[in-house]
Amino acid sequence: MTAPRRKIMIIIGLAVGMASFFFLLADSALSYSDNARFCLNCHVMEDAYLSLQHSNHKQFKCTECHAPHDDYLKKASFKTRSGLRDLYATTLGEVPDIISATQESREIIQVNCIRCHSSTVENTPMGEGRQCTDCHREVAHKKI
Repeated sequence: MTAPRRKIMIIIGLAVGMASFFFLLADSALSYSDNARFCLNCHVMEDAYLSLQHSNHKQFKCTECHAPHDDYLKKASFKTRSGLRDLYATTLGEVPDIISATQESREIIQVNCIRCHSSTVENTPMGEGRQCTDCHREVAHKKI
């Protein structure tokens, strides 16, 4: 093997190795951030977590409802943007008294409700523009 060809092979090997390392690191971070303990790093999420523990959805991770499931990159992108927005609000002390889902989050929650409850929803006349949470707001987060 010639010296230039060997350098090219080494560079390609290093690039593949580094890309694999960063992919595994990102995947590990994404998996870790699915854990409710991660969400509890921000004290403003304590009430949401406690209310979840008193609901009939307590066996699920926060991201089962609050993150996309149809595409890995979409989920990673959403969680990154959402996490950065939450970090920004928490760092600057601009967390609202009542935390509300963004429009994007409401759409994701709706898709996830249907993903798990499709057989129920298909027999339910919901009407145009209605969301599952219009009637079932306190299913996962009851007031305790």
